[in-house]
Amino acid sequence: MKGTTNRLLTLFCLIIVFAGAGRAEAQDQTITLVVGQQRVLTIRNLSRVAIGDPSVADVRTVGSNQVLINGVGAGTTSFMAWRTTGQRISYLIRVTAQDVRELVNEVRALLGDIEGVNIRTVGDRVYLDGQAYTTDDFNRIERVVELYPQVNSFVTVAANAKRLVANTLNQELQRAGLKNVQASVVGTTIFLEGSVESPQDLQKAELITKAIGEEVENLLVVGIKRMILTEVQFVELRKRGHDHIGVQWPVDITGDASHGIQITEPLPGYPAIPPRSGTYTFQAEGATPFAFGMGMSDGYGRLLAQPQLVCASGEQAEFLAGGEVPIPLILAGQASVEFKEYGVKLEITPTADRHGNIQTEIYAEVSEVDESVSVQISDAISVPGFRTRYAKTNVTVRHGETIVLSGVFNHDQQKSVSKFPLLGHIPIIGELWKSRRFVEAKSELVIFVTPRIVNPDTERIRATIADIKMRYQQARSQVMFSIFD
Repeated sequence: MKGTTNRLLTLFCLIIVFAGAGRAEAQDQTITLVVGQQRVLTIRNLSRVAIGDPSVADVRTVGSNQVLINGVGAGTTSFMAWRTTGQRISYLIRVTAQDVRELVNEVRALLGDIEGVNIRTVGDRVYLDGQAYTTDDFNRIERVVELYPQVNSFVTVAANAKRLVANTLNQELQRAGLKNVQASVVGTTIFLEGSVESPQDLQKAELITKAIGEEVENLLVVGIKRMILTEVQFVELRKRGHDHIGVQWPVDITGDASHGIQITEPLPGYPAIPPRSGTYTFQAEGATPFAFGMGMSDGYGRLLAQPQLVCASGEQAEFLAGGEVPIPLILAGQASVEFKEYGVKLEITPTADRHGNIQTEIYAEVSEVDESVSVQISDAISVPGFRTRYAKTNVTVRHGETIVLSGVFNHDQQKSVSKFPLLGHIPIIGELWKSRRFVEAKSELVIFVTPRIVNPDTERIRATIADIKMRYQQARSQVMFSIFD
């Protein structure tokens, strides 16, 4: 009896459990729709339905086993349906304004071929992640996120992207002549540091920054140009040798000959007193060259010029120690004169930056008049030639360092041999009947350039001014009257 009672209790509990299970709620399901989109659900033994927010979705029953769901507005709401058995089924309806796949296609088309950026979808939302390698790419991503509220961005700028922008900005600033301006990266911000020489240069730097399309913190200051003293030394070493060895015998006979006739007769009608007479004279002179050479001569020359030029940073200074030669020009029947400069010429453009480096453009030239290559236009007009050596370069040194420009080297050798016919061709003995002349010329130009950043209070400037004043006083005392003259 007791065993039968236990079995009945167990059966009763199972009935209650299954009955409760029949009324239990089914697991929530998610339905995603786009505004205006419809979907039909099939639910067997459908009894009734209910929607949480009619402004998001509209629900209608179709027949006894189907439900028509219509997306009304963007949002999220709940939907519940009951079966005839009492079972309740819950749904989560999410309505979006645009289809996620279409949204992804549009975003991908707008982003283009941006490297390092991935597009992901979670539900009805789109997420961008990765790294942008340029600032332009990052700005483009931000604009796409502003256009689509469903798109979220987790994209960050790559660590070297700012440095690339700063390098590009520095190149553009150098091309514009703003050599004292430097763009640097601190953290994720680009700073523009240094100085410009005028408000116009400051405006130029701002325009270049805007053209790059990057936000930059401008820390530039406007100040006067720094002064640079450039000390230049021109040193030209010359050597000329003239050697003569041997005997130069006469091979040509040269001279002068003259003759004259004189006849004396009386006038007609007069007696022949004195009688008729006549004279004849002849004179001849001759000379032949003869020389005996056993000599060697050398010549040395040293040309030195020491100009000192002071100019503003970035400006050009010129120096000329020499003169000008008039060159006649005849064009279209009209004559004119053009003056050609010669001597020691220097053109220099130093530019100092805030680190003490001085970039210097140098053009140095040493020229002289050379009559050996002159052009004779007429008996009264002769155009001279010029012998020129020059060097042109662009170097960067620190304050007080010296630039050495060398290598402008000329070497000229000539040899001439004079022989007596036949005898000069005999080996050994023929040395008595021939002579040799050797001519050798060497020249080398060396230029030393030392730029320094100075101001009126610099010790070197004060010493230079004092030296010039002392020389002026000495020269003045020499030209004045003195009892010791």
